[in-house]
Amino acid sequence: MFKPVALAFVSSLLLSACGGNPFIDTPVDPTDPTDPKAPVSVDPKVAVDLRAISYDPSGGGALRVDMDGLVGSAKNVEFVRDASRDIEGYQAFTYQERRTQRSYIALVADNPAATGRSTLRAAAVSDGGQFNRHFGGGTFARIDLYSAPTGQFSYAGTYAGVFAPGDASSDLPDGLVANNPYRVQGDALINANFINSKVDGGVDNRWLLDAAGDRIDLNADGLVNDEDKLAAITFPMMDITANGQFLGDVEFSAAPNTPPGSTVIGNVNGVFGGLQASDVAGALVIHPTGNAGIWEHGVFNLPQCGTAGESPLCNPGAP
Repeated sequence: MFKPVALAFVSSLLLSACGGNPFIDTPVDPTDPTDPKAPVSVDPKVAVDLRAISYDPSGGGALRVDMDGLVGSAKNVEFVRDASRDIEGYQAFTYQERRTQRSYIALVADNPAATGRSTLRAAAVSDGGQFNRHFGGGTFARIDLYSAPTGQFSYAGTYAGVFAPGDASSDLPDGLVANNPYRVQGDALINANFINSKVDGGVDNRWLLDAAGDRIDLNADGLVNDEDKLAAITFPMMDITANGQFLGDVEFSAAPNTPPGSTVIGNVNGVFGGLQASDVAGALVIHPTGNAGIWEHGVFNLPQCGTAGESPLCNPGAP
């Protein structure tokens, strides 16, 4: 069970090796729905250790993961479906071969069922850390046709992340124990202009969740309130490629007079999917507290506002 302690208790965790080929089943992805070409690729800065996943959404979902590092006894490890750790729109899977070894969470999202579409898939996975290292990464792919619209559009919905380190997975001594990763849930908004080929966005209301899904008392003051939220993050303006992809920095959300780039904490990489770019998905890797020893591998898969399955965030009231 989580014991409220300031985040200094995890300051020694570092990143592991870089990843390889981060495709999801390497689908064929068209920029023109009549001209299949230009496969989607995931940047190594976001894929990190994740080489590939194989995901079958039928029958409640099944997931295999191919990742660099100490993951399991096979190259493609079969994770276990764990609905108790789902985040709205994201299926959770876990893996720990032995209590002496690393404990993983993966979060996977096809387009939410409410959209009636199946255009994009995205995932993030990480262990909670052991022996001063962790292994994790994110990935995404198109699973249906894509065409770009003309105009400016918003996309909104739930963001999900895997946070390392977390709490102990066994009663081994602190210097030996494998940590269970925490999860992060937030509200995401992305704005895209397909005339100028630009996109930006961000995530707020970022809550750290324990294994039971309870919000964590981040500042250890005995209360769980807005002061325990993780800091809001932003994706400053990025270019949209001809294939509907984007890559850029993640920063802490800050006042406009903050020098550009002064609060960079990681990278985000994503892709638009569906006819008229009906959806957007992507992944990120950040230091969510600014501490180099704390990591978050995040994922989003969002419908366009004004389409089936749109989020309530698409229709905010006046202040």
